[in-house]
Amino acid sequence: MKKFNIAITSVVLAVASLTLPSCNDEYDDVAPGNYVETERIETFPGDTVLVTGQVSNGSRIEQVSLVCEAWNINQVYDRRGYDDYVFGYNFRFAVPEDATFNQVLTVMAQCENGMSTVREIPITFLPDTQAPTVTSTLNSQVSVDFDTETGKATWNLQMTVADDRELKSAVIAIPSVSYNETVELSGKTGEVERVVEFSSIGNVPVSITLEDAAGNKAVYNVELVVMFAEEEDPIQNYPGMYVVDANENPSDYVDGYYRWMDPVADTQYQYQGKFYAATDNAKILFTPERSLDGDLYGVSPYVSSKLMNKNGYVVPVTIEKAGYYGVFIDLQAHTYSIWELEVPEGSYNGDLYLSGTGFSFGADWALTPEPMTKVADYRYEYSTAINESSASGYQYYFTNSDWTRVFRGDAEGKWWFESASGACVTFTPDYFGNVVVTFDTAHPWGTIKKAN
Repeated sequence: MKKFNIAITSVVLAVASLTLPSCNDEYDDVAPGNYVETERIETFPGDTVLVTGQVSNGSRIEQVSLVCEAWNINQVYDRRGYDDYVFGYNFRFAVPEDATFNQVLTVMAQCENGMSTVREIPITFLPDTQAPTVTSTLNSQVSVDFDTETGKATWNLQMTVADDRELKSAVIAIPSVSYNETVELSGKTGEVERVVEFSSIGNVPVSITLEDAAGNKAVYNVELVVMFAEEEDPIQNYPGMYVVDANENPSDYVDGYYRWMDPVADTQYQYQGKFYAATDNAKILFTPERSLDGDLYGVSPYVSSKLMNKNGYVVPVTIEKAGYYGVFIDLQAHTYSIWELEVPEGSYNGDLYLSGTGFSFGADWALTPEPMTKVADYRYEYSTAINESSASGYQYYFTNSDWTRVFRGDAEGKWWFESASGACVTFTPDYFGNVVVTFDTAHPWGTIKKAN
């Protein structure tokens, strides 16, 4: 009986081997699929090109090759010994600096069954249409101090320029003093440094023309204001700075008027922070303390790009459009820069509640009875009052109803951030009465303002 069962099994296996075709037999006459993500390569000398593709078949893949003899490209993926029915690749190559164009990249896929597929990818020259740019700060108006003892003013031009391929030159033209100089450049980045002297005061137009190897040009116009030196109060390397809204009165605020600016790491006299301009033509000033009575930094009344320390003399910096901004200042170089900030991805925009101690809307650490009023996306406000006494002091933070999005700050109120636990901003009121509490979840910041 045992021998019979073995015999029957052997017959069944033999019949199965005769009647069921192998996977390779099914694909003996099928060429491999040879997919290349791009149908044409447009590039230029010195560029780096990525070619992505995939080969597939029911017969095992033996080899994939990418060849362009004119550019000495001969990439071979040998897949013999692998059980690959699908093979994907990402091939990166550098375009020779002396490359000639109208070439072909030949992509060949070969399978175990002897069948192959060839794709030919044309390679053509991509013309350069992008002009060079100035990557360092270059203000449209620059002050140059006139020294009455020497009878001259000196402008130190320092700027960094860049091009996506190859720089050629920078031409500095000052027609009023018959100055015209060409600075030869090469590579993708370069430095332009020149010293120009003036023997009289006045407004001096300057044009700087950048050109790349392809002939693309960009012109930057600068107005130099050559003037007698303005007196400035001494500057210091402060532990930090604050940026303030010059259109608002600090005495109207219980907390949040002074917005902290961190010192830039490994530097002196440089600070960076954020600011929300609620309206067009917002005005900002800078101070090292939560007071506008001491050192106060703004810009010269005559040169809008010159940052200086002179309380009662300087005027605010203007931000033309409402929105979120990053702000950088260099007290020693007398410069500043302002740039727009995007709303970070994932910023909270749902219902938000105020909580804390010392407010009239409920017990300490209770949430407001209803959500804060959303006055705009990511911006909230709530009307309440500050109690004249509070056993727990005065603190506040913000959260949604289930405490999955909680916004807190350090005790001093320098930074706001999202955190499920931690400190709350502490404030010491000198006013007790109705207030409006605001919060911004995009670039977190809270304020408490006296109600009018």
